[in-house]
Amino acid sequence: MKSSSNREPNQGRPQIRTASLSRNTGAPAAGSEPVVSMTGGMFREEPYTDLDAQETEAPEEVPFDYSLMGRPNSSAVMPKKRSGSSASRQRPAQAKRAPSKAPAKKKKSGGSPAKAFAVVIGFIAIVAGVIGLMFAFGVFKPRIEVVMADGTMKKIKAESAYAELTEGNKYYEGTVINDINVAGMTREEAYAAVSKGLEAAPLNVNIDLKVKDLVYDLDMSSLSLSVNTQEVLDEAYKLNRPTNPEDFDTLTKCYNEYQRMKNVPAVFQTAYTCSTDGLTDLVHGVLDPLEVTEKNAVITDFNKSNNAFVIEPEVIGLRINCDKAVEDVTSLLEERQYEGVVEVETTDVQPEVTMQFINENFGRISSCTSTTTKNRARNNNISQACQYIDGTIINPGEQFSYNETVGERTEARGFQEATVINGGQYDQGMGGGVCQVSTMVYGAAVKANLEIVSRKPHAWPSNYVDPGLDATVDWGRIDFVFRNNTDYQVVIRAEFDSSNNAVIVSIYGKKLPEGQHIDFIAVVNSTTPHGDAEYIARPDLPVGEKNTVRNAHDGMNITSYKVWFDANGNEIKREEVATTNYRMYVKRVELGTKLPGGGQAKIDPATGKVITPTNAPTATPTPKPTSTPKPTKPADPTKAPPTETPDPPEGGGDD
Repeated sequence: MKSSSNREPNQGRPQIRTASLSRNTGAPAAGSEPVVSMTGGMFREEPYTDLDAQETEAPEEVPFDYSLMGRPNSSAVMPKKRSGSSASRQRPAQAKRAPSKAPAKKKKSGGSPAKAFAVVIGFIAIVAGVIGLMFAFGVFKPRIEVVMADGTMKKIKAESAYAELTEGNKYYEGTVINDINVAGMTREEAYAAVSKGLEAAPLNVNIDLKVKDLVYDLDMSSLSLSVNTQEVLDEAYKLNRPTNPEDFDTLTKCYNEYQRMKNVPAVFQTAYTCSTDGLTDLVHGVLDPLEVTEKNAVITDFNKSNNAFVIEPEVIGLRINCDKAVEDVTSLLEERQYEGVVEVETTDVQPEVTMQFINENFGRISSCTSTTTKNRARNNNISQACQYIDGTIINPGEQFSYNETVGERTEARGFQEATVINGGQYDQGMGGGVCQVSTMVYGAAVKANLEIVSRKPHAWPSNYVDPGLDATVDWGRIDFVFRNNTDYQVVIRAEFDSSNNAVIVSIYGKKLPEGQHIDFIAVVNSTTPHGDAEYIARPDLPVGEKNTVRNAHDGMNITSYKVWFDANGNEIKREEVATTNYRMYVKRVELGTKLPGGGQAKIDPATGKVITPTNAPTATPTPKPTSTPKPTKPADPTKAPPTETPDPPEGGGDD
């Protein structure tokens, strides 16, 4: 390095400026900064004059040559020599900084904030410009991560993805309709291409319905066919096409599927369809008549020779699911299958009552028997009534009417006159005796646990059944009715056994559970004794003759019960059936008051004594002939003693 001609001897080495010292043995002189020099291999402090106070340009710094010190120990740099400034850069080795230079340094440091502010403003302007450019080039716009067709992941701008999916009004790549690739076509172009490729509508739709093992033709020639071309085109166009650019989740999903379609096309197919309403009517028209309503086995007759039921077998029901059949036919048409067989869904419905059930659970439920008299006319009427009743079948819920079943008691229908009760006394009437049959039906119905609808007792107790257990009838006025309140049919058997004058009524049906049976009993609650007999005059009956028109009967209050017994004869329970009140009747006797010579005698109603008038006329004697001997007066005929008519047997109704 060359030295200036005016440089001091000590200026042959470079000056070193340090910010701090590792060791400091003394403070620098006032107005000077420490200068480090080397003496005997050690650093020492020397006065230092700031060159910046004399120069306007900063010296160019060069790396410090550590060979001058013997070992590297500092990062100080040495200023290069500046041309044309050697005279002005001369500084004495030990010269102190002139006092007049200190204010100049302060002036320089005092202007640094303005420069710093200008630097900051410039930096901010540069940053703002850079950020503006970044916004202009879309650096900060939202991006989505998508899967490309080749399987790679990529982040793209959301607005770019949305624009790619929605611009152009064209179908995506990978869109196939009826085997036609409509990719890149507009909606109008795709409609024209698909319509041109449609096959002609089938002229015949040959679809059959199979019900169990039988096949039925479904004639759909009356239905019009339509193809859903526009609907399919709309569906294909909307596939994976987003509608909201701000919905990034949906946008990502649509874009991924859009890319996937390039490898796996989305395939659509049009279909011909029929009118649903018309198709429904056609299907029902074929299937409804095939449905079968289940039917219980029924008792149609009763074999009286062996007391066996004549049974019509049950019918298994068939339910058809017509709605499902309509759906299946529609599905075939939507799949463009115009020929085929639809298996119709059916369900078998088992009836509740079968022939086997009747044979295993039915039999005689109850029976009621009584003995008749030997009166031929009365027994004839009883036999006729039994014949009209025998074998009558009563279905569940139906009622049995005695009068409707037996009918009017007329001679044309086989009935005869016999004793009846009329107006509280015995009389003769057509069909007398049939009340004994109605009473037996009453008892059998109670023992079969059937519902009694209508029943009335006689005027007084009957002699063929316990008091309180009778049921009278009278055509057009009094009827006996019961209802079959069970779930099964019942059959009435009514027989007259002429060999022992017995009437038997039995009811057959579903037997009572667990071998149970019912007895019909009556309990007398109270009685009212009858009074003395009463006598009445009968003008057409000769004096001395009697006719008993009613026997004496005590009044009674009776309650009847049906008593349940188990298979071992133990009473289970008893239920009240009816309360019967018989009024008290005195004996009534008719006395003849017709006198032999004419006229009427009188009677004493209290005693029945006949009172004959004292001035009764006598016969005029015949004159004696002159030649003929006087005839003798004939003797008065002897009168037969009066007899009382025996009590007639009971029977008939209150006619």
